[in-house]
Amino acid sequence: MTSNFCRLFLILWQVSFPQSILKKILYHLMENTEQKQAENINWDEAFHLYASVIAHENDALRVKVTFKLARMCNHVPENILSRTVPILVELLESPSRNPSPPVQEASAYCLKCIACIGEGQLAILIGQSGAIPILLRLLQNSDGSFQKGLLKCLRNAVTFGEPNRLIVASNGGTEIVLKMLDSCSDDSMLILLEILSALALKREVRKLILNSGGVWFLVESARLGSLISRSRAAQAIGLLGLIKRARRELVNAGAIPVLMELINDGDMSMKLVAGNALGVILTDADNIWPIAESGVVPLYTELLGSSDPIGREIAGDVLYTLATVGENAFAIVKHLSGIFTGDNDEAKSVAVDILRHLLNCHKHFLPFLSRSPFWQALVIR
Repeated sequence: MTSNFCRLFLILWQVSFPQSILKKILYHLMENTEQKQAENINWDEAFHLYASVIAHENDALRVKVTFKLARMCNHVPENILSRTVPILVELLESPSRNPSPPVQEASAYCLKCIACIGEGQLAILIGQSGAIPILLRLLQNSDGSFQKGLLKCLRNAVTFGEPNRLIVASNGGTEIVLKMLDSCSDDSMLILLEILSALALKREVRKLILNSGGVWFLVESARLGSLISRSRAAQAIGLLGLIKRARRELVNAGAIPVLMELINDGDMSMKLVAGNALGVILTDADNIWPIAESGVVPLYTELLGSSDPIGREIAGDVLYTLATVGENAFAIVKHLSGIFTGDNDEAKSVAVDILRHLLNCHKHFLPFLSRSPFWQALVIR
C-alpha cells in the first residue's frame, strides 16, 4: 500500500498535479507510517519521497513533512535517519535568499529528535555535518519559540554526541551560552544550564568559565535541571576544583550546599560524583571548616557505611581530612560509632584509620576516645 502511494505521489508530482490534492495524498501516506505499520514500510522509497518533497520550494509542505518525520523518527531505521541528516542541516542553514524560520525551526526540531536516538552516532553525525556552527549563528539572532527550539537541538547534540562539545567550544559556543545565561530570565535558562554542564566536561570550557566569572552558572547547573545534567555539572565542579584558585570561587558561588544536596538526595552514582567533587574542594585548608560546619560529616559517614568500595574510599579520604580540624572531632566520633555497630568490616577498617589519625592530630582527645564503646576495636586493630 505504502509503495503504491509513493509511486503515485512521484508520478503526480512530475506532472504538476494540483498541490491541494498532492497534500492529501502525502498526508495519507505519512499517516500510514505509525508504529504498527512501520515494519511494512519500504524505508528507501519513503526516504526518496521525503527528499523529493524537500527539493520542492514549498516551505509549508517542507515544514509539515519534517515535523512528521520528527514524530516518526523512533520507528525509522538509523541508516535512513543518517541519510536525512545532511538534508536537515541544509534546511537549517536555509541558503536561499530569504531564509524561512519555520523551515529552520522544523529542521532543528527534527535534528533534536534524531540526536537522542541510538548510541550517540547520529548525534555525532549531526555535528560532523556542520550543524553546530549554524545553530550557534542562528541563536544569536533568534528569540521566542525559534530560539528555544535551537537551544534544545544544541542541548541534545552536546548531550548525546561527546565530540560535539569540542566543536561548540572551538566555535565560540561557550561564550554565547554564558552571554545568554547572563541575560536569560525564562525557562530557557534550564536548557542553557544543561548545555553548559555538558560543555564543562571539556578542560578548555572550564578554563573559560573560571576566567570569565561564570563559576556561578556552573554551580547553578548542578542545582537545576535533569539529574543527568546535574551529575555532569558536579563532575565538572570536581575537575574545576583541581585548580587551587577555583576552589574559593566555587565556595563563594554556593557549591557546598548544592553538592551536599546531591550527596543527600541522589542515587549512589550521584553520591559518588558529588562526594568526590566536595572532597576536591576540601583539599584547600581554608575550606575545611566551612565544609565541616555545613554538616557533611553524617553524609560521608553514611557513604562510608555503604557497600560501594569507591564510595568508602571517597568518604574515608574526606573524613580523614576533616579530622585534622579539632572542632570536627566530636561529630566524627559520634557518627563513626554507628559504623562499629554494623557488620561492614571494610568500613570499620577505614573508620579505625580515621580515628587513629584524629588521635595523632589531637592527643588531648585520647581520654574521650578511651571511654567510647569502640575503643577496644581501635586498640585491637
